[in-house]
Amino acid sequence: MTDNQTNLASDTTAPVGSEANPLVISTREAAPDAADAAVTSLGNSVTTYEVAFRTSADLSSDLPADLRDLVSKAASAVTGTVATAQHAQVEAARARADKTMYPEGRELLAKASLDGARKKVDQALDQADTLMTVADASLYEAARPRLATEDAMPARADLNMLTQRHMGSGSLADVLKGIAQRTDAVGALVADPTYLRDFLSANGVEEKLSEAIQIIVRAEVTKTAAASADAQRAAAGKTSLALTELRKARAAAAAYTRHKLG
Repeated sequence: MTDNQTNLASDTTAPVGSEANPLVISTREAAPDAADAAVTSLGNSVTTYEVAFRTSADLSSDLPADLRDLVSKAASAVTGTVATAQHAQVEAARARADKTMYPEGRELLAKASLDGARKKVDQALDQADTLMTVADASLYEAARPRLATEDAMPARADLNMLTQRHMGSGSLADVLKGIAQRTDAVGALVADPTYLRDFLSANGVEEKLSEAIQIIVRAEVTKTAAASADAQRAAAGKTSLALTELRKARAAAAAYTRHKLG
């Protein structure tokens, strides 16, 4: 907080308060409103997270064009909500300041601007959610190792051998997590989400534990792909991991627009 001083003369020998020696007027700048500052910070966070997404993702030609398009559209949908909310607030303020209209008319116009923006924001966030869901599934498919047909039967036998004594114990998740880090035939078998789900079900693994194991395996497969020497798998893995930043941007955008638009 700073002081702004206005001193209209410098003759200190003249009577205080006279024209020659007027009183010094001190004014203090108002402290920024904490709530406004917090909302502004949310808006800045949207940009920060979106930049982090683009920095972490691999949007080069190593990533298929359709996947680049998916994630880019999702990012644009998220960041666009900030501008939509800001523009609506400006329009609402302009309507309320228009003294040529009755107060009721001014408020109706302001409300229309905010309501319209809320609808656009909701549509944009829904679109972003859909795009990210599709991208997430597609990126995983591009990131996971593939199993050659001739390797399928030996891989199944190896998987059974590696896991059978762990069935029904807490160590099964750790064993499958380790296998998910492999890029050989057994690793590719576990990385197949359909096969893994059926494998766990066939071995009597309880549904909640099965779902948890599938999440763990998926995360390990993605991290392994991101560090792969295979440029295309690495691009898919890195971009899949980067979606976490885009989801953070989406959450910040939802909070920011909710506060801005009411």
